[in-house]
Amino acid sequence: MDRLRITLFGGLRVSRGDTDRTVAGSRLKTLLVRLALAAGHPVAPGTLIGAIWPETPPGDPAHALQALVSRLRRTLGAAGDVTRTDGGYRLAVDPADVDVLRFERLAAAGRRRWHAGDPRGAAAALGEALRLWSERPGSEPDTVAMAAPAVATRLTQLSLEVAADLAEIERALDGEGLPVPMTSFVGRDDDLDRIGRLLSTGRLVTVVGPGGAGKTRLAVEAAHRLRQGYRDGAWLVDLTSTTEPVKLGTAVLAAIGLRGPAVFEARPRAATGDLDLLVERLGGRESLLVVDNCEHLVDAVAALVEGLLTRCPRVRVLATSREPLAIGGEALVPLGPLGLPDPGADVDEARRAAAVRLFLERAVAVRPEFALDRKTAPGIVRVVRSLDGLPLALELAAARLRTVSPDELADRWDPLGGDDDGPARHRTLRAVIEWSWQLLSDDERTVAERIAVLPGGVTAASATAVCAGAGVPPAEVPQVLASLVDRSLVQLVSGSDRYRMLETIREYAVGRTADPGAVRDLAADYVTGLMDRCDPRLRGPGQLAAMRVITAEYDNALAALRRRCDTGDRAGAVRLALRLCWYWHLLGRDQDATYWLGAALAVPGGEPTPERACAEAMHLLHRAATSDAADRARMRELADLLVASPELPSPFRVFGPVLLAFLDEDAAALAIFEHLAGGGDPWPAGLARLFQAQIAENVGDLDRMRAAVDAALACFRRAGDRWGQAAALPMRAQLRQYDGDLDGVLADLRDARKLAAEFGTVGLGDQVYSDLRWIDLHVRRGEAGLAAATIEAARDRAARAASAEMLVLLDTREAEFRLWSGDLDRARELLDDADRGLPAATGLSGNHARTLVGSVRASLRLEQGDLRGAEEALREAYAAGVAARDLPILAVVAIGGAGLAQARGRQHEAAVLLGVAARLRGAHDRSDPRGVAIAARARAALGEDDFGTAYAKGWNLSAQNAVTRLRTSHT
Repeated sequence: MDRLRITLFGGLRVSRGDTDRTVAGSRLKTLLVRLALAAGHPVAPGTLIGAIWPETPPGDPAHALQALVSRLRRTLGAAGDVTRTDGGYRLAVDPADVDVLRFERLAAAGRRRWHAGDPRGAAAALGEALRLWSERPGSEPDTVAMAAPAVATRLTQLSLEVAADLAEIERALDGEGLPVPMTSFVGRDDDLDRIGRLLSTGRLVTVVGPGGAGKTRLAVEAAHRLRQGYRDGAWLVDLTSTTEPVKLGTAVLAAIGLRGPAVFEARPRAATGDLDLLVERLGGRESLLVVDNCEHLVDAVAALVEGLLTRCPRVRVLATSREPLAIGGEALVPLGPLGLPDPGADVDEARRAAAVRLFLERAVAVRPEFALDRKTAPGIVRVVRSLDGLPLALELAAARLRTVSPDELADRWDPLGGDDDGPARHRTLRAVIEWSWQLLSDDERTVAERIAVLPGGVTAASATAVCAGAGVPPAEVPQVLASLVDRSLVQLVSGSDRYRMLETIREYAVGRTADPGAVRDLAADYVTGLMDRCDPRLRGPGQLAAMRVITAEYDNALAALRRRCDTGDRAGAVRLALRLCWYWHLLGRDQDATYWLGAALAVPGGEPTPERACAEAMHLLHRAATSDAADRARMRELADLLVASPELPSPFRVFGPVLLAFLDEDAAALAIFEHLAGGGDPWPAGLARLFQAQIAENVGDLDRMRAAVDAALACFRRAGDRWGQAAALPMRAQLRQYDGDLDGVLADLRDARKLAAEFGTVGLGDQVYSDLRWIDLHVRRGEAGLAAATIEAARDRAARAASAEMLVLLDTREAEFRLWSGDLDRARELLDDADRGLPAATGLSGNHARTLVGSVRASLRLEQGDLRGAEEALREAYAAGVAARDLPILAVVAIGGAGLAQARGRQHEAAVLLGVAARLRGAHDRSDPRGVAIAARARAALGEDDFGTAYAKGWNLSAQNAVTRLRTSHT
């Protein structure tokens, strides 16, 4: 017979095989639920009777229970489904077939795996548990609550804990940026131990040694072994392809998967320096950064690392370089050759040497039958000693064992050995590379030398492009790449179709490339064509795929852009920079945009063109926070030029009105946006509607905002643009919140968060601001448990971010929550903490924070019956709100004023101030718990008509008169 399966989450469902069984009646359902929760164990009759008849049991409860059990057996279809044992009644069901029991087991398994150091296994288990939980985490499962209220309460709490644990694990996994080694790690145990000890007592360790010594492999292995000690993960920051100091910050951000600031803002953002941006993103994270290949930018890397370590107390750095960074607190791990055997070592002695073990492992990869024995040992010992135990030299030599014997290799390299100094080892490695090069075919040498000019690695397509005209048939390039992999000169990047060279080999290959300038031009042509194809896809359904392509080719794209600038190709530089603009915007890479647009525009010569005007407009917008009068005058000139250029490609047509909007010329901008919105291309129409919505919100025209947001969403969905949807959904959520449609708000915020996550992980600060939005939503929905859990998670993030501003905001928001739940003492403590943090809260405008703190303190004093104290707090909040020049924040003060008026018995005044609050925010707010409560009391006292008249008196004021009316209410 098929197994019995019972689902309790989201309503009771019982099935056997493909057949559902209907369980009718509350008592029969309660009996089944209590038996199912027992996980196949017997339940005492008294327990069942108490659950089924909690208030008035029948006259003969045992007989009534037996009759109910008989009904359940008939319903389930087999007499053996419910049996009587000495301990009571038992349901014959496997615990794995009851969703509640499976949820609890998965939750426990996830936690065990997390504590055992298996974050991926933990995430899988906890994720499956949450998928079983069909309710929102923190909401009570009704079916279980009906039969077992205490169990339902426990499950509710467990759901919150599972959600919080999974979020923490996913944050850690988001930062799991270490490559998976393709081969095993051999030797260096003492060096690994030394790195671990040094990082436990210090914060900067640099592995130093010559090229080919295995610095990167050692550092990555150490990071893998130490990773669990870093809550927010470990990442490899590979600087191999970073050729200019200005790109260091971007390289770190890209490596750790953090995007730049506030991606989803259509108006220009404040400029932030690379170091400041990194500190904002990493300041509260407990992380290990493996900064690899520092030697070619050692001074710039030293400055960046020193700044990070000074301002990010929980970050540690493991660097690799051919020379020290030479900054305070640096501990060095000099890397010499692998352990060598003595000249006359026998088989057992040779096997113990790390250099021999590495050579053997790589040799077996090309000759599976190869082994260390008495015949091969002498030759192997001579080879590894001749090559000074250098890992890269050993790997290159081992790759040749397909065609030569160890003795032949030893004869070839014997003259090189014997010196123990660095320069000698460098000569040894260069000699091995040269020998490997000599053994290549003409086609292999050509391909290897040409692909070396691409710093970011190659695909078969880009390799074919740079080999054009070199005599290698295009169809044979992929096969040649595979051959170079076999010879250990090129590596296939794990999990991708990309190939890369170790930097030591790439340096050698570039030095041998005939006419490298011509090859770089071929590479620039290829990359430009690729960006031409990818850029339009960034605004459609292929957006994420195009982003992945550009990210993979990004270093090559910047090398191409540098080539265009260096060769004086002004048009080519501007064209390529423009193709990267939307990518920079999506990832918040303002520093890159500012630098490279500036570099392209600085190339002399050429005639003015619409494309150049677009590039100049974007350059000015990206550095708008530091613009001066001359910049603004030039913005106005460019706006006129771009508006008068109907031949502009569709995406560029938004640049003119965007400039006008930035210059506060809203009427002119709106007219052009309206024209664009009526065009046939959904993407510029969607962006135009998005700007219309923002302008409407700023002036309090919520009806116009609503229409524009809905239209923007429709356009972006039609275009397939996920960024646009993620930008518009929070705006619609705000409107729905005012309307009281909290289910709609929840859906919009969830969708926006899911879409936004596809563009990269945001910093702790952005996460806290998002948490504040969710806390407000949970309070409005009456979800105290979820609000408390979100507050706890946000407090942890705010503490790690070490931001006074965020802590003040969070203390204030939690104080408001504690007021709502009746915990006045805790609310007072939190407000005192917020007051102490105010002097350091300079972002957001400290005045904004002071307004919020003062408003919540006024509410607390009202609850305490201190009307005079409430009035004083509101007076201070009003002054700060006016200084902040933010009308919506003054609406919070107006709500407080309405509460004070009501406490004094002035119900008419309270209703007027509620209308003033609506005018200041530009909308009626039907879901704010405090405003709704004040309105209900005022209606009861005044009657519906008089309340409506008083409310309209405040609502019908102009914005300026509303501010004045608010001032007079407490003076």
